[in-house]
Amino acid sequence: MTIPDSTGAFTAENAVDVTRFRIPEEEKRIVSELTTTSVSEGESSYFLISKRWYTSWERYVRGGGGASSPSPSPRPGPITNNDITGTGRLLVEEEDYLLLPQRVWNTLLEWYKGGPPIQKTLISLFLSDARDDSVTAIRLSKQASIRELYDKVCAVNGVSQKKARIWDYFNMRKGQLLHPLSNKSLEESGLHLTQDILLEVDGRRSSAVALVPLGEPSGCGDSLSTTSLGKGLAGLVNLGNTCYMNSALQCLAHTPPIVQYFYTHDDGVNKDNQGELAKAFGDLLKELSSSSGRYAVAPRFFKTKLDKAAPQFTGYDQHDSHELLLSLLARLHEHSGIVNVCQGQCKSTLVCPVCGETATTYDPFMCLSLPLHSTLTQSISLLSCLEKYLAEEPLGPDNMWDCPECKEKRQANKKLDLWKLPEILVFHLTRFKTNKYFMKKIDTFVDFPINDLDLSKYLKNGKSYLYELYAVSNHHGGIGVGHYTAYAKLIDDDNKWYHFNDSLVSPVENESEIKSAAAYLLFYRRRVGSDSAEVSRTDDDMDVS
Repeated sequence: MTIPDSTGAFTAENAVDVTRFRIPEEEKRIVSELTTTSVSEGESSYFLISKRWYTSWERYVRGGGGASSPSPSPRPGPITNNDITGTGRLLVEEEDYLLLPQRVWNTLLEWYKGGPPIQKTLISLFLSDARDDSVTAIRLSKQASIRELYDKVCAVNGVSQKKARIWDYFNMRKGQLLHPLSNKSLEESGLHLTQDILLEVDGRRSSAVALVPLGEPSGCGDSLSTTSLGKGLAGLVNLGNTCYMNSALQCLAHTPPIVQYFYTHDDGVNKDNQGELAKAFGDLLKELSSSSGRYAVAPRFFKTKLDKAAPQFTGYDQHDSHELLLSLLARLHEHSGIVNVCQGQCKSTLVCPVCGETATTYDPFMCLSLPLHSTLTQSISLLSCLEKYLAEEPLGPDNMWDCPECKEKRQANKKLDLWKLPEILVFHLTRFKTNKYFMKKIDTFVDFPINDLDLSKYLKNGKSYLYELYAVSNHHGGIGVGHYTAYAKLIDDDNKWYHFNDSLVSPVENESEIKSAAAYLLFYRRRVGSDSAEVSRTDDDMDVS
């Protein structure tokens, strides 16, 4: 490590206030307690301090500095880091500098003044060795590589790297093997949230490395290890109430045109939060599609980028798979390949009930949210829900239309028509209803086609619009106590259905089980051989304003 020079001149303002000295024993106790608390609570912000200055402080607090001490050491002057800044040489921890948790640094700075501050963001780990039950604190930069993690862990344990294997051990279950030669950073590998990693030596569990918790998430469902089923069949680890995210991601991960897009468009994304999210999403899709299915994939790096780009998902509260889907697709909007595959268009027509004046707009959509209407049989069809969605209805009294012909506000009638259908068509069954006083879930069974959804009659252009189902996001349970899973079909592989329940992946024995009252998001793909999704319209017919 080299540290650039920094202005650190001492003035009267940063001189030590000798009237506020504490006795050495008290300083030692306070620093010791702050250090212990910071490490146990997972302090990530650390400050470098000159080893020379800190050693003089240690001599002072050990020697007592009082009259009763046989050889008291003098109290050191202001903190000076000048010997570790601007040197241009490689600095070595424990030889040139020490790392202090922020609370310890702030305390010493208050007592002694000086500086300059040199901050570093680290990941704190607990290295627990099962051979002798010892526990050692380990700190690494979040930008340190997996290779550096191996170096540190093996050095601490006295283990040969040839015999060491470090595994993702989230929730105390073995996940991915971390490759000893990998240059991926700890952050990119997702090793900065609450979790464990496991060290095996010659195939024996010899020690577990636990990352200090940065906030304990609550569980949502059980994350079970997935068995080896084949490529594209890896489960996703539940990071704590992230089953909603896992469900939506599995549906997208089994959408061939989206996966293909990210395989062929790896470069050129922006470096802002949305660009970083797109890159993390693409990397996750590649990892899932190429995985052998032997171990579940932990989407922690994707989750951190999602939190930055869409802060409403920060933390480990339960959310909605539909909300996640729309938010993710909206942030991928800059990628024209995604828009071309997933975006359709509805024609909206307003008709004045007095003069008959009309106004037409064309609204894009990534997902059609269909209302679930009440029936006596508690069973409805997908097409009946679509008919209700497209049906003409009057605007509400609080949403009157300014009729340009009447020059007055009118309660116009509104009619929706499907104008353009995308290659990937997603239906959202609106099972959650809210009003001023409560929220409820509608568990009505919706009968939907699996192989032959024919929407040709809704676009009167003489073209065929046949769709086949390939993925379903399910919501089981009620409000606040639900769990999300997914069904997906390997369209370009064995054409079989699989059930994805977080880490657990299992084949579907009977296709009929895909239809249930838990179905929430339906993913359809335009069938091969169906006419092109592009609809031929004249410019005079369309107003995209």
